[in-house]
Amino acid sequence: MSSLSQVYKLLLGLTELFFGIPFLGGAIILAHLWAPLGGLILLHIVGAVFAYAGGKAVWGHVFGIIGNVLAFIPVLGMILHICIGLTVFTQGLRNT
Repeated sequence: MSSLSQVYKLLLGLTELFFGIPFLGGAIILAHLWAPLGGLILLHIVGAVFAYAGGKAVWGHVFGIIGNVLAFIPVLGMILHICIGLTVFTQGLRNT
């Protein structure tokens, strides 16, 4: 379960960073009426379960859940996606 959590964090971190790209990420989120934010929240919940089961840190996923709830605010959302992406990706690299 540990390596699954690590790969999951790496992929989810890259996804968050993609949505943090100025204009592109926001355009995709707006075009789908903020549905990607709900999907990311669900992915972070699943990631938190994987991390908890593997004995790894869950705080990056908790940050992701809270951040994606607030990410509907345009500029704040971009900043949050970048911060969440870097946090979760770094956790995946460090395998924490």
